Amino acid sequence: MLVLVVVLGFVGSARADAEPTIPDASLRAVKERAVRLERTGAPTLEGRLLAFDDATLTLALSATREVVTVQRGTVTRVFVVDPIAPPALTVTTPAPTVVPPVRRVVGVQMSLLGTLAVDADLCRFRAFASTNLLMPVLTASGDSLWFAAALGAGLTLPLGESKRWRVDVFAEVLPFRTTSHYTYLGFGLGGGLHYTSPSGFTFGMTVPVVGFATRLGSSPTGYDSTFTYNDSLGYYYLAGFAGMPLLTMGYRFAM
Repeated sequence: MLVLVVVLGFVGSARADAEPTIPDASLRAVKERAVRLERTGAPTLEGRLLAFDDATLTLALSATREVVTVQRGTVTRVFVVDPIAPPALTVTTPAPTVVPPVRRVVGVQMSLLGTLAVDADLCRFRAFASTNLLMPVLTASGDSLWFAAALGAGLTLPLGESKRWRVDVFAEVLPFRTTSHYTYLGFGLGGGLHYTSPSGFTFGMTVPVVGFATRLGSSPTGYDSTFTYNDSLGYYYLAGFAGMPLLTMGYRFAM
């Protein structure tokens, strides 16, 4: 029994001596790098670690470029000789700042026929008011003063991704006065198209589509002619072409 215990102790001591001091994880971390090996009972070696296994380490010596292999069990400590590169800096490029488009709502426009129009274009709602400035000037010297205007409100739908072009559908009221005692009031539906540039320049077109007109007032002579359906339809379109912003250009302000 005493002999068996001595033998087992000797075998355990031999295994303990054979077990490498430096773990594999440390050697893998410095492989292909310049290192300095401190060894038990042997000179210190400095070189590039080329390979290793359970029993040996292989280096290319820095001084002579000689490739040598040493017993792994004799190595007590490993030092890195070449400078450790700092971790790579991750350069993050900031995302470009997205500037929201300028919202342009209120516009002032003018047509070649002397019509002044003010409109508001907000999301999918559009409203406008217009009046003919040329008509009162041309009729001011006569027996009667002519006056034409238009009020409208409705939907505006964008065309394309830029939403610069829009299609308009609206209801409208058209006051129209042509004599000293008659005023015609038109009601109907209209449509149009308008464009607004990024700089604010805008132009558009509107037309009366369908509607009717009623006559207000009475003749001072006591006799009023019959107001027929054809008269109603005719005065609706006449009031529309006289007072609506048929073809206008102007500027839309930023809000």
